[in-house]
Amino acid sequence: MLYTVLKKGAAQRVASTASKAASKKLSTTIEQVFVRRPPPNFALGLTTPAFGKPSNTDYGQALRQWLRYVEVFERRGIPAVSLPPLDQDCPDAVFVEDTCVLFKDNITGEDVAVVCENMARERRPEVETMKEALLKQGFDNDHRPFDRIGVVDGEGEMLDGGDVLKCPVSNKVYVGLSSRSNRSGVDKLASLLPNHEVIGVPVTKVLHLKSCITALPDGRIIGYDPLVDDVDFFGGANNYLSVPEEGGAHVVILDDKTLLVAASAPRTADILDKEGYDLEIVDIEQFEKLEGCVTCLSVRRR
Repeated sequence: MLYTVLKKGAAQRVASTASKAASKKLSTTIEQVFVRRPPPNFALGLTTPAFGKPSNTDYGQALRQWLRYVEVFERRGIPAVSLPPLDQDCPDAVFVEDTCVLFKDNITGEDVAVVCENMARERRPEVETMKEALLKQGFDNDHRPFDRIGVVDGEGEMLDGGDVLKCPVSNKVYVGLSSRSNRSGVDKLASLLPNHEVIGVPVTKVLHLKSCITALPDGRIIGYDPLVDDVDFFGGANNYLSVPEEGGAHVVILDDKTLLVAASAPRTADILDKEGYDLEIVDIEQFEKLEGCVTCLSVRRR
């Protein structure tokens, strides 16, 4: 193999190892993003039974919304790596976040990529092109190669990137125990990130963990209460900002003071404005019809 499959470690050691290490604040600066153009059949993407299948989708509008989404990063000088289109068999391909998770080890400073190879069977072709793009870093472009690339591919291991939430001010990594990620997948991720505290949390009401919560630059969790199983998993009320709209629970940190927010959450935007954040607001209505949000349309390297 051209990539490195990291050795399995004992997940039970992760919390104690991480707690002994001197944690650093993670960088909020985005070095590059990985994206993929939506395929014409994007409306056939996977959704949870409770959400159902979308209606009144418009591919032309979806493509325009995606281009404006990518433009937000490019306008800020953040290069966008456009992965090869997958137009026939992978209607979910635009939701690239599920294919991998990128980390900056906050103890060693190493760049670590974790490839989510055991995704839903229908989506596994998406992983190969992402893996190829990760391996090319530093060889056919000006970006640094990854120091380590691990793979979640063991028997029974399930992990989607949409279930993985990194805390920007500590070594904590929350992972949703959802229909797409399980305890074996969490344990494998923990073994690949020995300097992080990997915490599995229940997700029973939505597709992924980041369908109901994300994180703010100050480390607080932002969430939509009706979809969160238990806010106490995230440190209680002092570490949790409740918002009035489902779309408001999804933010992308662009820097310490700037957030990318969906246009479907104007009341949340008002709250975040009063919190002192600058906002980039994008309309992603076509992707929200498929349980998508602002986080799942890109993989961000910091």
